[in-house]
Amino acid sequence: MTAPTGVYRPSVDSAMLCRRMVNHMQTHPKGVTSVIELCAGSGIASVYAALAGARVTAVDDTRESVEAVAVNAASNDVTVDVVRSDVRALPRLDPADLVVANPPYVPAPAHMPDGHAWNAGPNGRSVVDSIIGVLPELVRPAGAALLVQSDVCGVTPTLSGLADRGFDAAVTDEVVVDFGPVMHERALWLESQGFIEPGERTERVVVIRAVRSTSAVPRGASR
Repeated sequence: MTAPTGVYRPSVDSAMLCRRMVNHMQTHPKGVTSVIELCAGSGIASVYAALAGARVTAVDDTRESVEAVAVNAASNDVTVDVVRSDVRALPRLDPADLVVANPPYVPAPAHMPDGHAWNAGPNGRSVVDSIIGVLPELVRPAGAALLVQSDVCGVTPTLSGLADRGFDAAVTDEVVVDFGPVMHERALWLESQGFIEPGERTERVVVIRAVRSTSAVPRGASR
């Protein structure tokens, strides 16, 4: 997979998301025909979804990512519609059977720009919370979302936010991993802000599966 400078290079969290996504697609009793990937990065999940037969839309806010998705889709001989947009200002998209995202989730000092590859604001939730907010408009009733994040930015708020929006959410996969270069570089700041314990250099990465109620109606829609 091509991942040029500035584009998140697929890692453990990417593999977790893809594994759960493919499993969901293969075992869903009614099948999954449409997938949206938010914060697509290299588009690895989009490529896997397209290879599994879905109609796929990949969304990212950087030119580098949009180009990487196009290259990776072409090299795997699949079609992926690519939309350049911030998740906080999405154009109208048709709701999908499945929405997946591996968003930036690393807490960052306020002076650092968020939303690109890993930085996600002072509490690490600026992008995660934005995704939770738009899911009711992107996931069809009875559809699902798969979201990857670290426990450093809080799993409970994600589960609560999803429940508040009509989703039945639970952690379906998790792994404890050593800090990567970004987290190691930021470890002392994370300690000072109370995100990790002194000397802690591992994090729990989780996949959250959220199933939308069959009676749910997107905001602005009529019953």
